[in-house]
Amino acid sequence: MAIAEEGTFSAAASRICLSQPALSLLVKQLEEVLALKLFHRTTRKVELTPAGHELLQTARRVLGEIDEGLSQLHDYADCRRGRVTVAALPSLASGLLAEAVASFRREFPNVRVVIRDGVADAVVASLKTGEADFALGFALPGEDDLVATTLLMDTLVAVARKGLFRATRKELAWADLAKHPLIAMARDTSIRRLTDTAFGQLGLDPLPAYEVSFMTTALALVENGEGNAVLPSSALPTVMPEALQRLALHTPRVQRQICILERKGRQRSPAAAQMIAHLLTLAAEGRGA
Repeated sequence: MAIAEEGTFSAAASRICLSQPALSLLVKQLEEVLALKLFHRTTRKVELTPAGHELLQTARRVLGEIDEGLSQLHDYADCRRGRVTVAALPSLASGLLAEAVASFRREFPNVRVVIRDGVADAVVASLKTGEADFALGFALPGEDDLVATTLLMDTLVAVARKGLFRATRKELAWADLAKHPLIAMARDTSIRRLTDTAFGQLGLDPLPAYEVSFMTTALALVENGEGNAVLPSSALPTVMPEALQRLALHTPRVQRQICILERKGRQRSPAAAQMIAHLLTLAAEGRGA
């Protein structure tokens, strides 16, 4: 292309930062490989042969595609395009992650965000299969192929209908909670496992009045006076619905360490790196806890 556009070997060599002998050798080798003459050489100018014209069209198309590809790669690196997939526990997907996605999308509107919410085992599976760029969950023992970065400490709290306890009351013991109908999360959820462990430490095994898979269902049942629920603080709104009361649970106080989980040795995509930065910023500000 350079020789065709510049018209001389010397000008073309200068343009592509080669010596003239080196460029002449490259052209000679190319002509030998193709068994075709590409240029008519005169003392003053170089002109393309018919074969040279044919190759020039191909070269322009190929180099144009490379330039376009590099341009798209720059857009990808600067998050002007791309995709990030996050696997998360439902309690985090509806709380901190939703807030992070909103701020991320305001800054990077052309990056597609995909959320895979599910129970802890499904979250880890999405990460291990490569379906998710990273996950929000727990650092599980024995998962040596995963790297965990602490995001926040989440606390289990009780949610009750107003009027059941004093309006000024802020805390509730697990033993007192067991005296009332319990709306429990499904057995395959991390919240249920933590709830059962807390009761077990006290030698208690209350029979739930209801078992539900979604926290919105639990809140609706509480609001209708069907019992109390144990939910993670990260999943609850800062301002509770008028009919509900949030109570800190103690004796024991149950916390879980929420982490950003990634596959060991994998480089973050630009979009994933930016999303993680948004999550860390929100967590540092105390959001979602």
